[in-house]
Order: sequence, then structure tokens, then C-alpha cells
Amino acid sequence: MTPDPLDAALAYAARGWPLFPVEPGGKRPLGRLAPHGLKDATTDLDTIRAWWATEPTANIGLVTGVHFDVLDVDGPDALAALDACMPLADDPDDDELLEGPTVKTPRGHHVFVAASGRGNTTRLGGLPGVDWRGKGGYVVGPPSRRADGATWSWITGTPFDLGPDTPIRPAPAWVLDLFDRRPLATTAQIGTRPETTTSYGRRALEAEAGRLLLAPEGTRNHQLNRSAFALGQLVGSGALDARSVAEALSEAARRIGLSEREAEASIASGLRAGLREPRKVAR
Repeated sequence: MTPDPLDAALAYAARGWPLFPVEPGGKRPLGRLAPHGLKDATTDLDTIRAWWATEPTANIGLVTGVHFDVLDVDGPDALAALDACMPLADDPDDDELLEGPTVKTPRGHHVFVAASGRGNTTRLGGLPGVDWRGKGGYVVGPPSRRADGATWSWITGTPFDLGPDTPIRPAPAWVLDLFDRRPLATTAQIGTRPETTTSYGRRALEAEAGRLLLAPEGTRNHQLNRSAFALGQLVGSGALDARSVAEALSEAARRIGLSEREAEASIASGLRAGLREPRKVAR
């Protein structure tokens, strides 16, 4: 059964989340009911009932920057690029995890995090498809529907229930650090050392490329980032040059089906991190 927009709007208002009507099938404020857009947002139940009595199929706009901000991740490539920025750890600490109420959108996901006081940003940290909605912003909320039938819906009823009752937590530090980071360089721009390759470095490069080619599906992007990090440490020590690493890993990533954009972000992130922690190699 399709949830009723009015019932959902009233439930959001009961949580104290300001909202306003959005045009049916779209994402823009419904001007005849909310002429000032998000500035007309309210939690007043009578006003909300009147809005949806006038336009029962209106979508819902949820104001960000008050009770929550939203990380907007549009599609698998954006998700992979964001994942590549997470600190490498086999068992990350709770404060490193990006968790909170999560909406499946027509294009990707909205992750609700604690209001940070920050404004709205597109291409957060230079990552294509990763946007931030904070002060002065809004997102479309479930059960809104696009004109083509695609919907916004809470992720519920799975082992990872991330519905609106999920606690809203602060965004982890590595996500907030993206606000201050310059856009990722392309792999061709990373190398700053003269081209150098030792026999040890060549063997390490072959080994990491082999690990990547054998990585099971579902772990390949993570393995690419780990391999780039390990080889980046050798670039930092002078045992390898960044261009050779980038070319070899890019070719391996292509062969196992990773998209060029996905691989570019993971390699760049891993190399940067490895360069900051060079590994000593016997000469």
C-alpha cells in the first residue's frame, strides 16, 4: 500500500521537522501554496492539513540545517568515490561510520546526519555526484513520487533498517573534512616525483595488480583503494613512480569491470593517503 503524503507530512511535523509542499511529480516548491519556498516551511498541523487538502498529491519538502543535514549521494559511482575517502580499517570505529536515517532516492541515497551549521555544497570534496544539504536547503522526503513513477522511500524492512526512527548522528570527521579538501587530482596529476622504479617496486606493483584481478565481486573497489594505498607508500619512498602505478591499477580495474570514474577516485584517494605515509625500502 502506497503511504499517504498527508499522513507522512503530519508524522514529520510531529517530530518537529519543518516541511512544505513540493510540486506533484517534481522537486520544486509548490508556488501557489508555498510562494516563499522553504521559508514557508512549518510544523503547524492545521496548515499542513490545509495544504494537502488543496493538493493531495503534493510531494514533501523537508528543510535541512535545523534538525539534520543531508548527504546526497547520486548513484554507484558517487558512492564508490565517497567510500574511497573513508579511512582504511578492517574494523572501523563507530565514529568513522556514516550511518543514520537513509532514503533511497530515484538516483541514489540521502543520508540524514546531525545539523552541522554548514550550508549547501555540490561536489563535496570535489566528488562528482556527492552533495551536501544544510542551512538554507531542503530535500524531497518520502513518500514523494517523481512524474515517471520513481519514488523516495525510507530504507526499512532489511537487516539494515535505516528508517526515520534511526538515531541521527553527527557526520564522521572524514566526511566533514571533505569541506576543506581540494578536488581530487586525476591520477595523471598525482605524481610529483621523477619516474623511478626499483625491482622491489616492480614486484610489489605486480603483486597488488594480481590481488585486484582476483578480488571477489563486491570487494573490488575496496581492494583497489587498499592496493593504491600500499603502492602509494612505495611512491613516497621512491621505489615506484605514481604514473606507473596509476596506469597499472587503472588497467586492472578496467579488466574487472570497475568504471573509469570509480577507479579514478579510488586510485587517487589511495595514492594520496599512501604518499603521506611512505614506507622505507631497503636499497
